[in-house]
Amino acid sequence: MKEITLYTLALQNLRRKPYRAVVIGLCVAVATGSLFAATIVLRGVQHSLTVGRARLGADLIVVPIGHEVPAQEAFITGQPSTFYMPDDIKEIITALPGVQQTSTQVFIETLSNASCCIGEFFLVGFEPETDFTISPWLATHLDGEALGPFDIIVGDRILLREDETVIFYGTAFNVVGVLEKTGMGIDRTIYVPMEGMRTMIADSSELAEKTLTVAPEEISSILVSVAPNADILDVAERIEANLDNAKVFTAAQLNQAVGNQLQGVLGVTFGVTIAMWLMSLLTIGLVFSLTVNERQRELGILRAMGAQRQAIFRLVMGEAGLFTGLGGLVGLASAAILLAGFSRLIQLRLHIPYLLPNWFEIVGISFLLLVLSLLTGALASLHPALSSSKMEPYAAIRQGE
Repeated sequence: MKEITLYTLALQNLRRKPYRAVVIGLCVAVATGSLFAATIVLRGVQHSLTVGRARLGADLIVVPIGHEVPAQEAFITGQPSTFYMPDDIKEIITALPGVQQTSTQVFIETLSNASCCIGEFFLVGFEPETDFTISPWLATHLDGEALGPFDIIVGDRILLREDETVIFYGTAFNVVGVLEKTGMGIDRTIYVPMEGMRTMIADSSELAEKTLTVAPEEISSILVSVAPNADILDVAERIEANLDNAKVFTAAQLNQAVGNQLQGVLGVTFGVTIAMWLMSLLTIGLVFSLTVNERQRELGILRAMGAQRQAIFRLVMGEAGLFTGLGGLVGLASAAILLAGFSRLIQLRLHIPYLLPNWFEIVGISFLLLVLSLLTGALASLHPALSSSKMEPYAAIRQGE
């Protein structure tokens, strides 16, 4: 005869009342999955900002006045945007106290039918001799080799790999490196040396289906590195005071912009999730209270057969743990699949940077949420379990008839 254990009894009750098990499991699955998704997105944004700011390397970014929002979206999500200002601004900024280094960039949007890419991407012209964002990467990945005017560096999201050749506006470029993934706009950016960029612009009238109208003396942004002993905000105010047609924003303001975009969405998500947990607690508690009333005869017979009060208590608590544990696993797995499959859509719809956290962190968050789902079942079933363990065998059998 097969041995009867608390585990087998719990499984039998699950099979006997599948609808009840599914309801409890879904309550916990939705709550756990929602909290997991919100937590991973938040940690992904923080991780992306950390990596992206390290890659950006600039303390201040100067753009034409009135284009602060498009510029921030360009750096955060890689949303293509083009705007220009005179390049003589760089000399004014470089001469200001507290400014250690400056480097200019030119933004051009790729054509939507470019052979390399699906959609529109950024072409960013940069100065290899003054750049302090891409050049450190070049020094470590290209063994100090000089970058030719038509050698380009591409972001992780661009469908190009090293040694490939691609044509932009009729000019051919050679891919010499692919940047590590950051989750920010850098991943959707193609970096072109300024000499090659100016040549492409000049030749576009004859070689491309669309003529570029960027003048040789026009730039899109100026990256500024502040001296170690200088205050970043003071330098920013000094730059704006000396310029009438430019606006400055800091790398910290990129974080603030992302925080403002996330605040409403994640606030609502966490609020709904907390409401779901409360509903799950009440639902599970109600279901197990009804279950105990329905099973008084069964529990009374178990007591009459020699089962101790602790065994009845563990039986009810074990069933709750089984239901909520399975529900938590389903919720975590479903949320993980959705996040992995729609990460790019999340980034585009919310206009946020997003880089999946490392697996160690994901496993840790999953474990904590699984423990939380088990605790939910334990708290919800605590009162029914205590009341069932206190029932006298004879009274329970009579009341269950």
